[in-house]
Amino acid sequence: MIGGPAGVADTVASKIYGAHFEDLARQWCFEHASSDTLGGVASAVRPTELPCRQHRRGHGLDVVVTESTSFAADRITAIGEAKSTEAPVDVPQLERLEHLRELLPGGKIGALPKLLLFARSGFSPALVRLNERRPDVELVDMGRLYGAA
Repeated sequence: MIGGPAGVADTVASKIYGAHFEDLARQWCFEHASSDTLGGVASAVRPTELPCRQHRRGHGLDVVVTESTSFAADRITAIGEAKSTEAPVDVPQLERLEHLRELLPGGKIGALPKLLLFARSGFSPALVRLNERRPDVELVDMGRLYGAA
């Protein structure tokens, strides 16, 4: 087996269960997350791909939350990544989301969208400590996904 049983399990988790976990994260944002968590009210939640000149390729984004009002253009209130791997989500995933936020139209001006990290296997201690000082970041583990918004 390529990569051994553990490598195969993580590949299955990311390719099969990962897609389901991403759908679950989007559904949670749309149906259950509070406006405080999302930085607004979710009118639509979908995935997207953002072009990046720096890396000369597109970056996939699992969750894009937009709010629509009758008197203004749609506003992106939050973006997020959903990780269904066995390893806890760590600081590099947050740094990637920060980079993707800069790629959004208007991402360097105005109210910045919140950053959402969804994790099947929780978060590293370093990311949890960093999150304590970041009101623009929300960590969503399985307990929160199935419990509180």
